[in-house]
Amino acid sequence: MADYHSPTVVQPTIPDRDMTPLERLLLSHILDCEPDGDGFYFYSETGPNDGIELPVAELRTALAAFDSVPSTAHDYVIERLDPADPDETHITIDLSGTSWEFILQDIVRRSRTLDHITVVSAFTCTKMRPDGFGGMAVLISADAIKGKSTHDILEDFLAEGAEDDPMRSVACGARSHVLLALDEPSVKQEVRVVIESDPAFAALAPEAVTDADIRSACIAVAEHADLAEEQGAARFRAALRAIREAERRCAQIN
Repeated sequence: MADYHSPTVVQPTIPDRDMTPLERLLLSHILDCEPDGDGFYFYSETGPNDGIELPVAELRTALAAFDSVPSTAHDYVIERLDPADPDETHITIDLSGTSWEFILQDIVRRSRTLDHITVVSAFTCTKMRPDGFGGMAVLISADAIKGKSTHDILEDFLAEGAEDDPMRSVACGARSHVLLALDEPSVKQEVRVVIESDPAFAALAPEAVTDADIRSACIAVAEHADLAEEQGAARFRAALRAIREAERRCAQIN
């Protein structure tokens, strides 16, 4: 089985004073982190975590510390903590329904020293599969989150080539220029990639994720998607959400 990885680095170092305790707690579990001066350097050797388990007491303490500060992290965690069993000592926060880049954007908006944060990821695979390699760069500012994958860059190059060669444009016919597309067949392919690369989904066969799961997930992701968001990231989150739907359905059947 091939293992897919996405080594990721976040730049620059984020000052500790710019983060709420909750943001620091979440980011330190989504990514690896190391102290760097008066801040933290965030990175991941294999890829960011979409599901993190945290002690409920530690989570509530972090929430209470700065609950007056508006933040994506605060609102997202509150929604999931409220229905939790009061006797539970730990809770799993599923981040597949949002994007942790929005946490970084909140930090930029409040920071007096940062006007942007960059996230660069490499896509690698333990086997030389054509879909296993590439990368993505994301620029996060107070006003927007912009990203491009290597696939997007190649599409740009092809489009530029067609513009430079009018005869090629005529031969190829009219071209569509879609700002953001989340099509179900590409999500279905992503589902197989995610399941094969993540041991946490080993008990679930890709075929168990139905077209209905994928359609429901795509609709949910599209409703909450930011059009500035990188397309590959949206496709990946939709695949994760479809897998979660299939897991819940299979658990009910069994």
